[in-house]
Formats: sequence, C-alpha cells, structure tokens
Amino acid sequence: MANHILTFALACGLSTLTGIAAGAFEPRPQAETTAVCDDLDDAPTDAFGFTDGAGIADLGRGSLGLTLGGNAGVREGRSLNRNAQLQGSYGLLPCLEISASLFGGTTRSMIARERLKDRSHGGSFETKYRLLNHRDHGLGLSLGLETGLERNDDRQSGRFSSYNTAFKLLADRIIIPGSLYGAVNVSHNLIWNGPEPYQRSATTAVGASLAWQFRPGLYLSGEVRHLRQQNSLGFGNHAGHATFVGPGIYWQATDELAISVAYNVQVAGHERGRDRPLDLMNFSRHLVQLDIGWSF
Repeated sequence: MANHILTFALACGLSTLTGIAAGAFEPRPQAETTAVCDDLDDAPTDAFGFTDGAGIADLGRGSLGLTLGGNAGVREGRSLNRNAQLQGSYGLLPCLEISASLFGGTTRSMIARERLKDRSHGGSFETKYRLLNHRDHGLGLSLGLETGLERNDDRQSGRFSSYNTAFKLLADRIIIPGSLYGAVNVSHNLIWNGPEPYQRSATTAVGASLAWQFRPGLYLSGEVRHLRQQNSLGFGNHAGHATFVGPGIYWQATDELAISVAYNVQVAGHERGRDRPLDLMNFSRHLVQLDIGWSF
C-alpha cells in the first residue's frame, strides 16, 4: 500500500514540475500596449493628392514608390517639365521612418522665340517621426526632415548644383470613420543654388485636403495649396505666391499595390514687380502627378 502511495505522489510531483517547466518556456501573452504609429483606421498617406497624410511605415515594414510628374504653363511662351522619382521607405524604429530617393527630369521651353532645355538629376534622404495618433489624441501628427542634392544642366545657365533642406509638419484627422478624412501640411524648403556664391531662396507651402472613401479601397480627394517664394532662406524678400486647387483619386488595387493620380491648377497668385494675376515666373500653371506604390 505504501508503495502505491509513494508511486502516486511521485507521479503527481513529476506532472506538476513538467507543467511548471512547460509554462516557463511558453511565450506569455503580452499586455496590449498603445501603438502610437500603427493606426489601422488611418487613410492611406497618398489618398490626399499632393498633400500627404501623417501615416508612416510600420516597424520592420517597407515600401517602394515610383512618382511620375509634369508641370506646364509660363507667362510668355510655353514650357513643359517631365520628372520621375524612385523612393524606398522603411520603418527603422518605432514611430520612425527613413526614406531615400533618386530623381531626374527634363524641361523644354520656348520663351521669347528662344528654345531652352534643362536636365536635372539627384537624390534625397528623408526621416519622419510620428508624434500623435488618432486613438489617443484624435489626430495624427508627424514631423519630417528632408535633405537633397540636385545637379542641373541648363543650356542657358550652364551646369550648376542645388541643395535643399525641407522641414515638414504633417497632420490628418478622421472626420467620418471609414468614409471621410482630412489632412493638413505645412513645409518650409531652404534652397541653395550654385555655383558659388550660392543664391539662397525658400519655398513655403500650406495645404489642406479632404479624402472620401466612396468604395472600399477607392478614394476621391480635393485640395487647396498655397505656396510662397522668397529670395532668402527666411520669410522675407518675397518674390511671389500662388494658390492651387485640384482633385485626386487613389486606388488600393491589392494589399500591396496602390495607384494614385492628382492634378492641380493655379487659380490665384502674384509675381513681385508685375501687375498681373497669377505667378507664372516662380510656379507653373498646371501640375500633374502619378504615384505607384508597392508595400512589403
């Protein structure tokens, strides 16, 4: 009898120890934490046209994007610019996205019966950090910093280089969950044009856009953007300003592939020293942009 009791006790003890050991090696369920960056109810970043949403890449996730753009319309004569940009983005740290891009373009103009041609190419590096999310603060807010280098070959001015540093504030808000979204962008881009001595200028932009999801994965947007050109790095020495409006459409074709098209037209503006409507010296009349994005 005693042997049976001892055997039973040993079996219970071994069973208990086995259960404790197994529990020690089983992954424990982690408490749900507030994700500052991963808002599942965010509208896609590119759903707002030329304006950007505040969303960033999730940690360990990346994307590739090809942007094809063009602009046309000058004061006297005609001008057509075509450009392309290839950009890769990656969620390096929680709430931190890094991006690198290569770009190039050509501009062909006919001004005062003189044919002009300009070619350019370069690259840039950008970081974005997410400060606020919708879940905890009612809006999304991100800060961005971009630096770039551009080489230009102008038939009239010769070869020269341009350097830029842009500061960005990106905000978006859910107006009607699953249906209507809004975004606001503010940026200030500092530009140095060579050769030495470098000419200094800056472009300040403020934009607002609404995006309506009228079908799952399909968004229509409308935006208003105001741009100001300064012949200095600050906000003084004003050279001109322009206001653009236009529509856009975004299509989430698959879970990985997205395509968007946006168009802007200048509806108001003024050039310094000219008593004419619009600013067609510092800005074009028509802008168009096609984005193709692949996430992974």
